[in-house]
Amino acid sequence: MDRSIRNIAIAVASVLVVFIIAGALFLLGDSDVALMFAIVGVPAIIVIASVWYIKSVKQRRLEDPATRVKERELRSICRNFIQLRNRMRGIEDTHSITIPESVKEMDTIEGAINESGGRIDPDSQSVDCDQDVIKGVTLFAIRNIAQDLDQTKQRFIDRLYDVAIKNTGDTRAKFETLNDAGYDLRSHISELESLVPPENDLEEIVSYLDRLKTVAENALRGCVDNAKKLAAYQTGDISAAQVEDALEKQDYEGVVSTLEQDIAALKTATKEEFQTYRNSLLSALDIAIDAIDDKKFREFKEEVLGASSPEKLVRLGEIGDAFIEHCQKIVGQMHAELSSTEDHIKEFVPPDYFWKESGLAEKEYVLDNEDVEDAARSFASMLSELVPALDTDRRSYKILNSYHRTIERQIRKQLIAHGVVSGDDLKVAHPADFLHLYDYYHPDATYSESDQILRLAEGAKIAENPLTINITDADGNRIEGAEITLMHETGIGVTLKYITDEDGSVTIENPGEGRYRLVVTAAQYRKHESTTVLPADNIDITLEKMGIRDYLCREKAQSIRDNLNKYASDVLKELDRSGVVSSAFEMYINKEYRACLLYILAEEYPNLRFVSSDSGYLVYDEEKMVSRLIERVKTMEKDEYAISDLDIPLPDEEILHLAEMAEKEGIHINIT
Repeated sequence: MDRSIRNIAIAVASVLVVFIIAGALFLLGDSDVALMFAIVGVPAIIVIASVWYIKSVKQRRLEDPATRVKERELRSICRNFIQLRNRMRGIEDTHSITIPESVKEMDTIEGAINESGGRIDPDSQSVDCDQDVIKGVTLFAIRNIAQDLDQTKQRFIDRLYDVAIKNTGDTRAKFETLNDAGYDLRSHISELESLVPPENDLEEIVSYLDRLKTVAENALRGCVDNAKKLAAYQTGDISAAQVEDALEKQDYEGVVSTLEQDIAALKTATKEEFQTYRNSLLSALDIAIDAIDDKKFREFKEEVLGASSPEKLVRLGEIGDAFIEHCQKIVGQMHAELSSTEDHIKEFVPPDYFWKESGLAEKEYVLDNEDVEDAARSFASMLSELVPALDTDRRSYKILNSYHRTIERQIRKQLIAHGVVSGDDLKVAHPADFLHLYDYYHPDATYSESDQILRLAEGAKIAENPLTINITDADGNRIEGAEITLMHETGIGVTLKYITDEDGSVTIENPGEGRYRLVVTAAQYRKHESTTVLPADNIDITLEKMGIRDYLCREKAQSIRDNLNKYASDVLKELDRSGVVSSAFEMYINKEYRACLLYILAEEYPNLRFVSSDSGYLVYDEEKMVSRLIERVKTMEKDEYAISDLDIPLPDEEILHLAEMAEKEGIHINIT
């Protein structure tokens, strides 16, 4: 069938060639010759092709059908042979594994293929068959070759599996040799042991060999890196180039031998440096351990004590770096905790007799890391400052936090019930501290250090269920004289009014359960209104300072906004005409509302700017006035300008502002 198609293709191509030649002749102007060529050439080619095709078909009918079967199977054997041989060569190139028995068997099979009429081109890997030879070979003989090839492949897989397992053992032996010599290959040995032996499958075995090679080369290159690090401690050199060359050739025996020689030489060269640094590191660790009991320091020391050979110098250097880093981490954590704890303590506003700020929170703590012993000494010095201060802060915070969370209420209940409280009544550690703190925070009680008893002041009355309301501004300043109004949300009951004292707070009896409307007013602050749920321990209110809008638009803003289009129409027309409108301009609104209207317009329109000056209030179109200023300057063309030269009906500071805006547009105006 293939030959028939080929013959037909040749015939079609021939016809096309004839037509092309005829077309060329026609284009050249010789139409008669072209027509004659086409009339004669095309039928001639068709006749020749037909005869050729008929002859080919007859010849194929005369062929032995068994020959075609044998040729097909022989070609299949050749393709399988090529595939297996290429796989074997790939394994040899990648892993330097050659199995002579399998190579010999493959040569034998190739000879049998040749004797049976098959031909494999060694360069192109193409297959050809000699039909005359094939006719003289039995189909049984060809199938025997296929069977031999299958058996050869299986024997190759079995042998390759054995080689892979043997290589694993050899690699482990090399690792142990280098590990004993001084290279730390424990992690690589563990990785090697974790490799799962492959199944008896070619692809799995090759994949296993790939992983084994990766583990081996990573370990050996790691040895080179370690040797380089060790060599940095002295003037010697290592055979890195030779090792890399041996790795490229997969000469692992040579690699191991070279690395053993390197480590032996480096041990001798670095012996003195090793001993010196080891002693220094042990001394530094002892200093740190004396300063603080830390598990990491003990682990470092244990590892350093176990390092007794010069090849461990690199590891000692790594431990030294980790030691300094850990020291800095401890100092940083302590300093951060101290700063945070002192910030929390300050929130309680404790008395000076009870706690004073250490002053260490603002101090920087950076170790001297030029030398491990210097780092250890600076570490110990820093801890001698931080540890006592931190212990004091922790104790103070614990007492203050407990006092405000629970102890204060316990003391209050005792005072309400008995009028006095002793340390024995509290059943807590440090009772004197708690009683003294209550005296500090509550002027209605007095603590006697002589008998350690807290007494209620004469005539004082303690609220059984107190509510403290604190009034501050946005900066945390306490507001004295703020008026507080509490009324039940239902409107039923008495309206309660209070005034904050000098510390900006007032403590009252909780008026009862429910939702209450809370109103707070204070001079120069905006009115605060909210709803709160009682009972509660305390309520914190922050008031906002009044701005110019509050003064101009108090109780006016909403009515103006509701009719803004009507009130603003005349103002906007005047702004479009002159660019400036003052509160003296006749508007469609009462005089007392005009300043507020101008302010609201400046809020509504981004191009408008509101100005409050000694002469009154005005609003102007910033873009329009900048353009007017630039035009004025261009007409005058002076180096310097007085404000009076510019003829801009705005305050001086606003004209300077316009000059700054012009500067942004690239126009420099020098106003003196």
